[in-house]
Amino acid sequence: MDSALSDPHNGSAEAGGPANGKTRPPSTPEGIALAYGSLLLMALLPIFFGALRSVRCARGKNASDMPETITSRDAARFPIVASCALLGLYLFFKIFSQEYINLLLSMYFFVLGILALSHTIRSEGSLQRLKQLSREPGQGLG
Repeated sequence: MDSALSDPHNGSAEAGGPANGKTRPPSTPEGIALAYGSLLLMALLPIFFGALRSVRCARGKNASDMPETITSRDAARFPIVASCALLGLYLFFKIFSQEYINLLLSMYFFVLGILALSHTIRSEGSLQRLKQLSREPGQGLG
């Protein structure tokens, strides 16, 4: 028997199915191809358009205004640094339990969300718009 079919967490009907009695429709090769194709497209399009925009932006600048480029020493060092980072992540996930990793990620995204929200609220345009809305009669904030 295939191990994916016996896994109770994949939502298959053989594992008892979901609690509400409904089962997932089986995946088809066309559906899988569509999912992976769209994932590939969503990964490549931002890279392509970002690179295209970067080239257009670089054409209009002087050589002194150009951003720093990667050197051959940096390019040679990259695989070593990336391998060390992957080894560190592997060890991190092996040492710590899933609960602690989830807690750390939740705290990280919570703090980032608070910082982003406070930065958005503190921007000059947002404060002026809030003041304008509070002065207008009949218009509230909500």
